[in-house]
Amino acid sequence: MPRERFAWFIPALLLVPGLSLADPAKAPQKPPPAPEVKKTVDAFAGSTPFDCELSAPGMDKPARFKMSFSCKKTALGRAVQCASSAPKTPMGPWEGHFMIAYDEGGKAVHFMAVTSEAEVHDHVCQWKDPQTLTCDPLKYALPTGGTATEDVTMTWSGKKVTFTSTEVMADGSKAVFHGTGTRTGKP
Repeated sequence: MPRERFAWFIPALLLVPGLSLADPAKAPQKPPPAPEVKKTVDAFAGSTPFDCELSAPGMDKPARFKMSFSCKKTALGRAVQCASSAPKTPMGPWEGHFMIAYDEGGKAVHFMAVTSEAEVHDHVCQWKDPQTLTCDPLKYALPTGGTATEDVTMTWSGKKVTFTSTEVMADGSKAVFHGTGTRTGKP
């Protein structure tokens, strides 16, 4: 075998013993997180069952259904990872997974979503006041073709949580997804 294939091997052998000798007590101290990190994590951590309503083009009347939303702290308390599901929606069963964190460098909350409806979004949001998180309009390509722009707002009042997602399609039609829930606890 050519010697170039193993060029990485010798430095790796030299590095591994050094890692085992590293003294965690001498690790550089990290600055404490910005207050917005804790605020964001605390706002989402826990379980919130939502009563939801969805209205969209082609629907005779708004659909009502239940949705679970459960978030647990991750990244040593700097973010939350969330799982959500709604077994009975107009589109059939729905699931979504989210990673939510405050970006200290970019000074914004990122609300990243992947759903069973083929949505992959990274909403960039700001705390508008102590109880309201508003996301910048997000323009995205629809899996079925065309584009839409989504606005998302979330509010907290004690244990009560409310969200509204408004999607405006390229033709001007709108879909509005709204939910209200009461947080039942923190994991």
